[in-house]
Amino acid sequence: MIVKEVMKKNSIKYYENDSILKVASTIMERDAEGGLVYNELDELVGWFTYKELLNGIIQNYTVLYEVCIRDYLLIDENSAVKNLDFKTYNLFPVLDVDKKITGFMTRDVYLNAVARLSQIENNRLDAIFNSAHNGILSIDLEGRITAINPPAERMALTTKEEALGKFLNEVVIPSGLLNVIRTGRGHTEKYKVGNRMYLAHRTPIFDGKSLIGAVGVFQDISEIEIVSSELDSVKQLVNEMDTIINNSSDGICITDTKGNIINRNLKFDDIYYGTLSEEEKNNGFHTMIEQVVEEGTRYNLMETNIKNNSSLIISAIPVKNSDDKIERIVVSVKDVAEIDNLRRELEKTQFILKNMQDELGEKEFVASSQSMKDLILKIEQVAKVDVTVLLTGEPGVGKNELANLIKESSSRKNKPFIKVNCDAIPEDLIEAELFGHLNGTEENGRAGFFEHADGGTLFLDEVGKIPLHLQVKLLRVLQEQKIKRIGSEESKEVDVRIIAASSENLLGLVKDGTFREDLFYRINVIPIVIPPLRERFEDIPLLIEEYSNLFANKYKKRITFPNEIMDVMKNYEWPGNVRELINILERIYVTSSEKIITAESVKYIMGEGNSVDLAQQKPFIINKIMPLKQAVEEFERELIAKVGETENSYRKIAKILEVSPSTVMRKARKLEE
Repeated sequence: MIVKEVMKKNSIKYYENDSILKVASTIMERDAEGGLVYNELDELVGWFTYKELLNGIIQNYTVLYEVCIRDYLLIDENSAVKNLDFKTYNLFPVLDVDKKITGFMTRDVYLNAVARLSQIENNRLDAIFNSAHNGILSIDLEGRITAINPPAERMALTTKEEALGKFLNEVVIPSGLLNVIRTGRGHTEKYKVGNRMYLAHRTPIFDGKSLIGAVGVFQDISEIEIVSSELDSVKQLVNEMDTIINNSSDGICITDTKGNIINRNLKFDDIYYGTLSEEEKNNGFHTMIEQVVEEGTRYNLMETNIKNNSSLIISAIPVKNSDDKIERIVVSVKDVAEIDNLRRELEKTQFILKNMQDELGEKEFVASSQSMKDLILKIEQVAKVDVTVLLTGEPGVGKNELANLIKESSSRKNKPFIKVNCDAIPEDLIEAELFGHLNGTEENGRAGFFEHADGGTLFLDEVGKIPLHLQVKLLRVLQEQKIKRIGSEESKEVDVRIIAASSENLLGLVKDGTFREDLFYRINVIPIVIPPLRERFEDIPLLIEEYSNLFANKYKKRITFPNEIMDVMKNYEWPGNVRELINILERIYVTSSEKIITAESVKYIMGEGNSVDLAQQKPFIINKIMPLKQAVEEFERELIAKVGETENSYRKIAKILEVSPSTVMRKARKLEE
């Protein structure tokens, strides 16, 4: 800003013999701040402001000559306003380029101009501050936020209105600016928040020598880190591509548009290029490249391998850049003899698989006990409703099979069914396996189990093993039906029905703090408790029949199970449930050479020892004072032992004592202690 833009023009000339009162009246009418004083020869002799006029009126002066200031300093109209110094004078006459006086500059005009300049500068600084790509945040000596720009708002997930005046550590983490306040020294730090990497430059703010605050400039360097990582990835990719090319079973060659070979593997020379004469290379190979460049499309032909007279399939494929111009041609050569070998191996494998399917057939969920029939009926009803189901029960009770039954009975029967054993996936991999991950771009990423199950059903076996920090993300998916890959900022909608299963007491895990309560109630919409095999002995004969037929076909042998075997099976506690029963049956078919299995053979395979002799013919006599609980236990032991003298199975003993077989089994075990 220059003087010419803000000065007062000489609209009225005042002369030294003018009346002070008349000049004051003119000044008031025009709302002027002062003027220049001339003599009769129109020569500048001085200047005045309203202050000089007021002082003259008070002193009873009459003419302007008596009050004007005759000492003055002329300034150029192109001078910068900010360079003026009003310490000595309150008014400066102004000269134009022809050295003529065209007006004057007063202190008030100067102050207004400086204020405007300050406002313009503030606006410019605000524009720079708010349009800066990096986040900028400042605090005072108390650690309260005094300024924050839009990028910093986005980084801190806040707004200017919410942040200003708050303590720094209420808005952002880390709070390294507080260290600048404490020490008066700036520093630079790299830190990570979530998946983003930041570089912070923190600097103290001084007013002279006094520390008045601190400012931090935060740069999101995630893209730089990604570019660096991608550069390493590109190098790795080049190495991988070289490895793939050199170890490929096909001959591979890369050329430019003139047919000059850029890269090729040994297989290419071995089965094709190395067998060509120079004339064939020029007339055949280069002609093929020229045709691909001319037509811009794939070129295929078949030739004979002179080594073994087999056919060679040769393909030349153009590689185009972003402008759709051909830059490279990839030539691949495949020996049909290898394809024929692979086709024969495939046919052989398909034949074996077909025979195995014919032998094993389709297994249905078998149940004879009323508890399991009721449970299956409940499952068939629940399956028709698209709701989350939680299967609980001891290991081996058949949670996997019941999950299959739910899926097969639902409207998603023909949709994807993904099974995930959460206990079998390492903790550091389970997040990527469930939700997928992103490697730079969406195309380079990998979908997780939720995306694979989209539209269908996801079975989360041993859901209690999911790490606590991932349970929040799983809960969000169940609530919003949206997933976010690792490294991605974008969410994807998924339509997945969840079937969860656990061998652990999830409510106990909730009380222990290792399983989220809100997630528990989210997956426990329809709880289904599967009883252990020892509480449904009626199912054992049916299970034996089902899996005996399966193993009989598999191992090409038939084994008969007499009724006494059924008693042995029913009297066993089955800690491994149905899974243990299947394993024992398969062991019988593998190890037994008998067509009719005996009870002793089954007991030996099951690992059961001889039962303890309980025939102790004596009444229960109290010969000492003992706690009532201990007395009851002693009586129960003696009573079970007494009945066991005549009955040879837990089930018969339980029937006489009118209790469950599992109760008899548990208490009988104490007889061996």
